[in-house]
Amino acid sequence: MTLHQLQVFTTVAKLGSFTQAGKALRIGQPSVTALVRSLSRELGVQLFERFGVKSRLTGLGEEWLRLAEEILGTVEQAKQRIAEVSGRERGKILIGGSSSAASSFLPVAVQAFKKKHAGIEVTLKIERSEILERKLLEGELDTAVMGQLPRSPLLKAVPYREEEIVLIAPPKHPLGKRRSVSLKLIAKQPLIANGTGSYVRAGVEKRFAEIGLPFAPVLEVTDHMSGEAIKSAVASGLGIGFITKCHVLSDIEAGKLQVLKAPDLKLKRTMYLVVYKKRRSSPAVQTFVDFLRSIETALRAPEASK
Repeated sequence: MTLHQLQVFTTVAKLGSFTQAGKALRIGQPSVTALVRSLSRELGVQLFERFGVKSRLTGLGEEWLRLAEEILGTVEQAKQRIAEVSGRERGKILIGGSSSAASSFLPVAVQAFKKKHAGIEVTLKIERSEILERKLLEGELDTAVMGQLPRSPLLKAVPYREEEIVLIAPPKHPLGKRRSVSLKLIAKQPLIANGTGSYVRAGVEKRFAEIGLPFAPVLEVTDHMSGEAIKSAVASGLGIGFITKCHVLSDIEAGKLQVLKAPDLKLKRTMYLVVYKKRRSSPAVQTFVDFLRSIETALRAPEASK
């Protein structure tokens, strides 16, 4: 019996699907099946039974799930203890974030990290991407989360998460009643967008050009925190706008904005974890990076089960 087998088993149990467990763990479905079967044979019990496309725990499977979670929990506690001894739970780290990261997930992630790792002092600085690059190179930041690739070859960027670019409108906008809205129809609406040079603006302009449509916004927002300005302008009824979806989730839930279904848009932006290549990350910085990756994996798992 291995810890990997137990991790795979508990993931299948939580998602109710071997296929979805494989997606969440980033391994093939046949490997998931083989690992669970191997564990089942070793234990001498049937862990799952099939109900249509779903897999459900047997009575003995439920008992083993509780035991597996206890074992994995004990191992995690041991890892945390070792981390404390090795210095991963102590120190100071300086984190940078671009406006796109700052207005969505990063502040919440930093706050959650502080609660879990109270021994590490974290300072978060929100700046434009070019300033983040300079501070990384000058040693004023340990790592940064950015919405675009850095220009300097001395910086290493690793893809962290993808964010969908969506079209937003006021709650009662006529196009909101449609199952889908074509870009041809969208092009006839008053449009609100970032200023020239932004990642979202460049992506939208390119998509319009590919379809042979003009892109002429009635309002361009060039402010550093342009996301908030775009949301405010759209909510006020000045037009419809393009924005990264993570920026408007709370506004959608509150009924202040709605996302129009535009299948032709098909745009995403990648968020990157960026570090200076010549500087070795401290144990505390590595703890933060590992934490960011762990919460991103946890966020994807519920989506996989849908």
